[in-house]
Amino acid sequence: MKNISKKIVAGLCSAALAAGMMSMVSFAEPEAAAMKSYEATSDSVKLIGRTYRYNDDSTWIINSASGVEFKCTGTSVRFNLRQSGDPTRIAVYVNGKLSKLGYIKANAKKPVIDAELEDGENTVKLIKLSESAQSVIAIDSIEIDGDAPVPTAAKAHSVEFIGDSITCGYGADGSLRESFSTKNENAAKTYAYLTAQNLDLDYSFFSRSGTGIISGYTSGASKQENNLMPPDYGKVCFTWNWIDGVCPADYEWDFSQYQPELVVINLGTNDNSYTKGDPDKCAEFTEGYVAFIKQVRENNPNATILCTLGIMGQELYPQIEDAVAAYTEETGDTKVASFMFSQQDGNTNGYGSDYHPSEQSHIEASEELTAKISELMGWETADVTETGMAGTDKANDLIFEDLPATDDPSSSEADPSSSESSSETSSDESSSSSAASSSSSKASSSSSKAAASSTTSNPSTGAATGLAAIAVLCGAIVTTKRRK
Repeated sequence: MKNISKKIVAGLCSAALAAGMMSMVSFAEPEAAAMKSYEATSDSVKLIGRTYRYNDDSTWIINSASGVEFKCTGTSVRFNLRQSGDPTRIAVYVNGKLSKLGYIKANAKKPVIDAELEDGENTVKLIKLSESAQSVIAIDSIEIDGDAPVPTAAKAHSVEFIGDSITCGYGADGSLRESFSTKNENAAKTYAYLTAQNLDLDYSFFSRSGTGIISGYTSGASKQENNLMPPDYGKVCFTWNWIDGVCPADYEWDFSQYQPELVVINLGTNDNSYTKGDPDKCAEFTEGYVAFIKQVRENNPNATILCTLGIMGQELYPQIEDAVAAYTEETGDTKVASFMFSQQDGNTNGYGSDYHPSEQSHIEASEELTAKISELMGWETADVTETGMAGTDKANDLIFEDLPATDDPSSSEADPSSSESSSETSSDESSSSSAASSSSSKASSSSSKAAASSTTSNPSTGAATGLAAIAVLCGAIVTTKRRK
């Protein structure tokens, strides 16, 4: 009996040792690749729009639809940001599909946005959907757990859009029942952005709500001279906000950084709130418009200039035609043309906030402008590959916040609020049918991957360790029984 007990104990100890070895070898998984940090410079990313590199430390993303785009590999990407001003609406696309849509909270100090990548090479784009006047953001770094990012290639053709609130996407995700907010502004639903997509163009927006040529929007008889495009056009942006202790609106724009083949001007809607059909004021507008064409030409010497008006008020279009004719006659420059949009049909398409164009009205305007540009420039339309934004509801926007302050790598598994989704919470969890809600589901999946990469724990080791413990326990029981 004594020999049998010894054999049992020896056998169980061997089982315990084998179980421990299984936990270290048989069930071991390779560690996930570490996240590496990169600067958002032209060496790593394509810069979209009038961005600005400040102190070789951060890249300011300020104007509507501005952002960065790059190619990379890996499983996830993280944008480390800072913000100043009102909530900033942001979209992230992965391989042309909307991955994240939401806004950065106004009081967020160092918000992060995470996106899950697909197998193989990915094209990632982050763009700012709300306008420069209300907020600015800075990209401090981009983290990726794969190969280093490289800028996407330049498109075959390029355009700059100069405009007012219509070009900003003011209220495009709103309705007549709600006032303007950066949370209902969406540059990616504008006629300008959609036109760039239709023609596969590199683009830049320079737009500001309420702005005009000789007068910004006014509700009275007085001219509003504090909101004019000509004084702003040579700047990086217009904004009321400060970042890194300075105001980005104080910086001059280096036009050599981006020389578009086409410049589209859509101004005059706000001027009409001042001119109101008065002959002298209308003549003043024509004179001011001629001067602005000269300013645009000086900074874009080789571009074709297309002067447009419409969608939300067409009253000053005859004066724009007069300005184009007067400019051409004076300078001999024939690379200037005019175009009038159809008036928005609010009865059929509805309205955005404050009677601004709805999403459908922007779509129809983009179709008109696409056809005009194709005729004017000889550019062919393209198959639009970007998907996911159409029809999205801002009620499902994610909220991008700061990551919780914790150094415990296991906390991301123990507390859902500290996982990737902690920085991206839905503003309306009850609605799950939209693309943004689908993005939230992806965030959860990506969160699991992020948690796995932040800890070396292995689910299988628990079972192996448990088996070893059982074996040792059984050996102890047998030994006790023999001693009795």
